[in-house]
Amino acid sequence: MNLSDLTHLAPFLIPIVGMFIPIVAIIMGVSARMRRTELMHETLRQMVAQGREIPPQLLDGSLLADRSANRNGSWQSKSGQLIFGATNVGVGLGVMVMFYAMSPGDWLWAIGCIPLFVGIALLVVWKMESKSIPR
Repeated sequence: MNLSDLTHLAPFLIPIVGMFIPIVAIIMGVSARMRRTELMHETLRQMVAQGREIPPQLLDGSLLADRSANRNGSWQSKSGQLIFGATNVGVGLGVMVMFYAMSPGDWLWAIGCIPLFVGIALLVVWKMESKSIPR
């Protein structure tokens, strides 16, 4: 079997592999959430076995939520909106320039408008939130 025998399969393999990528990402996210829940339950079992008092924040999930919301890498944080907004604007402009350079008379450059406008929206939200929060 040589490479020329497999060339007729490429048009079928590319979309199939493309469809499996989000499926694998979803499965990994669900398994990570399940593992986190298992670890929390194990912690609760150990605390009950030792006779320690269980903090209410651990039960309602606010303890873990506060921890993840304060991370600078999170897109919900003020600096995260600035970083992701600027990144999306850059990606959008790059995609627009790339597609325009590939075929100047075609409409493909407009695909870059999607990340460009998402980035602009994130920058607008960042600016609005930075003005509304008193320093």
